[in-house]
Amino acid sequence: MKHHLPVYIFLAVTFIPLARQASGVQPAAKRVEINKTQQVLRAYEGKRLVLESPVSTGRAGMPTPDGEFTAGAKLRMHRSQLFHNAPMPFSVQFAGNYFIHGFYSVPSYPASHGCVRLPLDNAERFFNWVDSGTPIDITGH
Repeated sequence: MKHHLPVYIFLAVTFIPLARQASGVQPAAKRVEINKTQQVLRAYEGKRLVLESPVSTGRAGMPTPDGEFTAGAKLRMHRSQLFHNAPMPFSVQFAGNYFIHGFYSVPSYPASHGCVRLPLDNAERFFNWVDSGTPIDITGH
């Protein structure tokens, strides 16, 4: 007599969540403030200051524009199309031909052609930290 053993079929079930549940903790929003009166850039994540750097903004007759902008194109090495192909390392565009970028000379007074100059070491840190779309608020005189 033949014995028939029961046949069991096992189904492997893999759980794949359709949407990740939020843990309630959102990354802090990034923002940048540039004060032309104080010649300083401050970068924040939420309320936490992550970078403070001296800057040199636009001199008389070539001012850095005031206003609310957002970080645009990021170029590790950009060259000025307006000023003799001048090197502008770690460039972050914020309006038209205006950039925040590294420079070898960053005096404590307005001296640029309208861009915001940062010391080279801080420019690299800023470049690596900032995201395209990060708000940039420029005030002062």
